[in-house]
Amino acid sequence: MGALSRKAVALTALCSLVATLAAAPAFADEPGDAPVLDDATLTWGISGYAQVGIFGPWTLSGARGGAEILRGSVSGGSQDVYAVAPVPATSMPRSTPQKTPNAVRFTGGTGTVDPQTGAAELSWTGSYTVNAYPASLNAPDEVYSDPVLSVARSGAGTLSFDVAVGSGVDLDGQPSAPVRVGRVTVLTFSSGARSGLDDDSFRLTPDYQGVTVDAAGGAQVRSCSTSGAATGWWGSWPADFVAAMPASLQTHFYSTGCQGTQDSKPALPVDVGFTLDGPDPDPSTTPTPAPTTTAGPTPGPTPTAPAEPGALTWSFADATASLGTATTADGAFTATGTLPAVTITDTRAGSPGFTLSGQARPFTTHDGAHVLGAQHLGWQPSLLEPVAGVRAGRAITPSTVTGGGLASPRTLVVGGATRGERTVRVTAGLTLRVPDGAAPGRYETVLTITALG
Repeated sequence: MGALSRKAVALTALCSLVATLAAAPAFADEPGDAPVLDDATLTWGISGYAQVGIFGPWTLSGARGGAEILRGSVSGGSQDVYAVAPVPATSMPRSTPQKTPNAVRFTGGTGTVDPQTGAAELSWTGSYTVNAYPASLNAPDEVYSDPVLSVARSGAGTLSFDVAVGSGVDLDGQPSAPVRVGRVTVLTFSSGARSGLDDDSFRLTPDYQGVTVDAAGGAQVRSCSTSGAATGWWGSWPADFVAAMPASLQTHFYSTGCQGTQDSKPALPVDVGFTLDGPDPDPSTTPTPAPTTTAGPTPGPTPTAPAEPGALTWSFADATASLGTATTADGAFTATGTLPAVTITDTRAGSPGFTLSGQARPFTTHDGAHVLGAQHLGWQPSLLEPVAGVRAGRAITPSTVTGGGLASPRTLVVGGATRGERTVRVTAGLTLRVPDGAAPGRYETVLTITALG
């Protein structure tokens, strides 16, 4: 698909990294195939402990990208999007009247959800910041970015984030250095964790009870009584996540005692929302007017397969694309190119619309000795001519995060319902960006374009 070159300082030799992108068409409209989404939501209230804290509710701030902060009545807000029952149903503390929690909400999630089983592979972009202490204590900020959710039909799964902790002062008043945790599983879900599965949402209850951890923050309490209506709860968030956090923050995520605020430490449920209806044009965007005879690009290649009456057909202008020779800058190889034009013709009467999406396989060398994740590939879809009721998918940037970039299904183009025939041509700018430490060699991948409609 492209060539990556750099001079190896030690040997003063020119090394190249080459990749070839081949587009392989495929339809996925058979029953049981998971629909590709680009509008999934993820809403989460962190924990009951985050709603009360030691000095009051934790501060949620700095929402960026697809993230937003929802203020509940615990902080004087009025959000009504995310609601949970109090202890013992969840870790939300009881109050009179019952208060609503603060939460973070991610929108624009992409991936797949099987509406029959609830199996899901979804990812979001954006970040938010958490601080459990008043600003006057200069405690370090925790930044959680780009969540990736993977859930099996059993309900078992994981929710991971890219996590970073800023500099600050620890509980002993000593300076604490920033920590780049990286991609880590923040929540796990056991079989049966999913509830409320319907045609647009489900809820996941994270693991905590009985999970053990050996943490630098202090000993974990692993036995609590249930006498006197006590919950008997003890446990932990995932051990790897707890261990990766600074010692001064670790105790927020596991049991160091019984009852009281300890019952607030389990993670609150995670709500996932999605839309499985037929594709519609973006309601926030004014439909693009149809092109006139005096404007628009020069027509591209004629589709290789003419449309039959009453059918949805599509084809590539070319089966391969090249990104040429890449350059190195800012510690990364970068190469760019263009996806061959895809022509979609819809002649169905009363068409419900269509969605085309793409997902890349990992890049591999010919001998299979080296592999680059498909998350390093991104794209910027665009229509070659404006068509009423049709919109290109959003830009996807290359990523170092598992499941990012084109490693997950991403929308190329969406056409809303229509009564008339139409032809749409779409392309995408392609960008490959990989760390300059990648092994030199020739790499190839296959980009599969899937049509639903």
